[in-house]
Amino acid sequence: MSNQVENQLQNMIVIPGGTFLRGSNESPDEQPIKSVTLKTFAIDQTPVTNKQFSVFVEENGYENRDYWLPKGWEYIKDNNIHYPNYWFDDHFNQDDHPVTGVSWWEAKAFAAFVGKDLPTEAQWEYACKGTDNRKYPWGNEEPTLEYANYAIDCDPEELNRKSTSVFAFPKNKSYFGCLDMAGNLAEWCLDNASLNYKWDKDGINPLFVTSEEDYHIVKGGCGLHNEDFMRCAARDNYPVSVRDNLIGFRCVINHI
Repeated sequence: MSNQVENQLQNMIVIPGGTFLRGSNESPDEQPIKSVTLKTFAIDQTPVTNKQFSVFVEENGYENRDYWLPKGWEYIKDNNIHYPNYWFDDHFNQDDHPVTGVSWWEAKAFAAFVGKDLPTEAQWEYACKGTDNRKYPWGNEEPTLEYANYAIDCDPEELNRKSTSVFAFPKNKSYFGCLDMAGNLAEWCLDNASLNYKWDKDGINPLFVTSEEDYHIVKGGCGLHNEDFMRCAARDNYPVSVRDNLIGFRCVINHI
């Protein structure tokens, strides 16, 4: 293993290749349940934090076309974007809070900057669920506010919410040891949105791609989502350009 890869693997968890049951019977868009097999990969233990993302900002990542997909570069230039949308909002910008207000294109550019990529939806769910088919990252116990930053019954009082540290909920630990995979912020995935999993015929390293400009999958729910979105199998999707305080991301390395 090269020194570069060893450095990249700091604060990441290596997920051994294996097979798990993707999806659930809780919602039609999570069906059909399928046995999925993935190669070994590494995933960030936590969502990318503001402190980590600040390196990208300070080293002129927003000015270097090399990191950007063509449509992403066009988008940030047309909209005069130089940093995340909540970069100066003290509800969301503490060092150890997950970066938010980033479009899918910004997440993809940061991943390129650090020599990584965004996780596929299947990789994200496997890192969360593992092989015991647990309902939530921490197991099968129903969520409480000791487990995650979320909105009980989507309480509208949460509209004036704040993010929390990625380390604020030690009980919010997945099968493989990833933190903060439920609540706080949803997380961008590499896949485009799909109505269900009927497109996946063989269940081997699946990835659903239509166009970078189409909606993309997010996983994990956020501080405005209710208990249902805390589930490992829950899924949602947003426009590629959305920069709201709902979404962050974590990265993967696919060649270990």
